[in-house]
Amino acid sequence: MNVTILYYTKTGHTLEAATAVAEGIRSAGSEAELVPIEDAVLESLADSAGLIVASPCWAGSITPSGVARPVAEVLDSLPPDCLSGKRCGGVAVHSTTGGKRTVKTLGRRLADKGCTDYRAGPAAKAGSALSLWKGPSVQPDDEERFRAYGADFVA
Repeated sequence: MNVTILYYTKTGHTLEAATAVAEGIRSAGSEAELVPIEDAVLESLADSAGLIVASPCWAGSITPSGVARPVAEVLDSLPPDCLSGKRCGGVAVHSTTGGKRTVKTLGRRLADKGCTDYRAGPAAKAGSALSLWKGPSVQPDDEERFRAYGADFVA
């Protein structure tokens, strides 16, 4: 199975999570391509059997005005049924709260684009709220949860 992982990261924490998901997918014998959200093109999604969106969040938000604005903009720009027949997933990284809510929101947004096989992934705490300091990275046990999710996603 070929899976595209679209991610947006401001401090690098969401990339840590997305990389762990990709490692899990590859360990299960499938292919994973990490694509920064700013490089997302519809053609790259068409060639994939699966799509996982990795997003930061602020209090569970992926709205056009929040920290995950680029994620919201790309998802909003996709045609209505472009994900029909694809397995989809979502993972999130948060600095305080809202990660699980963001994962649910990703599921609703992907369903709006035709996805009927959404597999909610984990959320992890990393970073520092409202700070210019990068803060702590995704913890090793959380990285392992992301890897396990990636492997399960393609099973």
